[in-house]
Amino acid sequence: MELIKSRLLSDGSAWHIGSLSAVYLSQGLSGGTLFALTTYLVSIGASVGDISLLLSITMVPWTLKVFLGPLIDSFTLKKFGRRRFWVLLSQIIMILAVTPLIFIEVTEVNIVLISLLTLHNAFVAISDIAIDALAADSLTEDQLGSANGFMWGSKTLGRGLGMALATSIFYSKGINFGYFVLVLMMSTTFLFPLFSREMSHKAGFEFESYKDRLSLKDLISGISKSLMNTSAVAAIIFMLFSNIAYGIFDVIYNEFYMKVLGWSGEEIGSIRPIGMWIGGVIGLTAGVLSLYLGKRYLLMFFLSSQILLFFVLSSFSPETSRFLASSVLIGIDAFDAGFMVLIFSILMALCITQTSATNFGIFMGFGNISALIGNNLAPIILGSGDFSFAFVCAGLTLIPCLLCAFYLTRPS
Repeated sequence: MELIKSRLLSDGSAWHIGSLSAVYLSQGLSGGTLFALTTYLVSIGASVGDISLLLSITMVPWTLKVFLGPLIDSFTLKKFGRRRFWVLLSQIIMILAVTPLIFIEVTEVNIVLISLLTLHNAFVAISDIAIDALAADSLTEDQLGSANGFMWGSKTLGRGLGMALATSIFYSKGINFGYFVLVLMMSTTFLFPLFSREMSHKAGFEFESYKDRLSLKDLISGISKSLMNTSAVAAIIFMLFSNIAYGIFDVIYNEFYMKVLGWSGEEIGSIRPIGMWIGGVIGLTAGVLSLYLGKRYLLMFFLSSQILLFFVLSSFSPETSRFLASSVLIGIDAFDAGFMVLIFSILMALCITQTSATNFGIFMGFGNISALIGNNLAPIILGSGDFSFAFVCAGLTLIPCLLCAFYLTRPS
């Protein structure tokens, strides 16, 4: 109770976990609104190429996290807190970046839309690095599993809420009002980090204060200690393949469900969020479940299930039942949340004190490059075959993740 009153980000308190989760919720709301936007744009005539272009360019800032991490590790304004300064700055700019969409008419994928969403995503990415580093610094290794569940669960629940709400608003009141609601919700979640206080040391190292700025030598030393081992290499390979399937899926699923299965954009926008919400629940419970069932078995189960779903999706035709098509659409997001929660806790445990933003940024940078590869491969694969071929290719890209997951969860 005292920690809640002091609003200190420490000791895994309700305020501590709630504040971390609020920032993740904000990121989820943003991502869900983007999903709804792509569905809406396809329903009014956007092509697979248009969506690939939109997602590919707006994803670029996420691939630069490997370079943004050293900036966050090396510079801060001490009065705001080492990580909290970057959380606050990024949250403010990501809100301001999409504010023009409240007033600008959006009827197609164009340079204005791409520019605003890319700027927005650049600061969502910075926010993501900063909050991940804050979590890695302020939580003990024992707390990381359950805390990551709450954080990733909040992001996934936010993504579902963002997509469901934005879809409903886009089709009834228009894109402008949809982004007004997004700005309002992100402004509300911003209050948590705004009124929080950050510790001056890493959890478990009470007598080791942070350096306000790290020298190049400190950065190189910290990166080397974290990444020059076989576990880190396996984690990088895992992340490099982790999102290719999802990247392919995000570009082509709207056109597949609309033109092949005969769904409307509103149907997609009402069904897919269910998977995100289930994924949120899985995220909230995966950390706790892993304590009883083990990370290895849960991680292998989620990955294997995801591969199977892509293979099942490849067999769909216009005669496929709505129930089966809905179940797979729901399952892809649900199982994705499951394996990402578990791998995040493994990655955070590989990060060390002073350079956690850089270390985690490198891991996540490879994950985001993975999604970008998928976004760009989608129209190429579709041009070489059909939707079935594309979904089989998506499933196959997850097999290296299975092998790396088996290694990363070996008994210590």
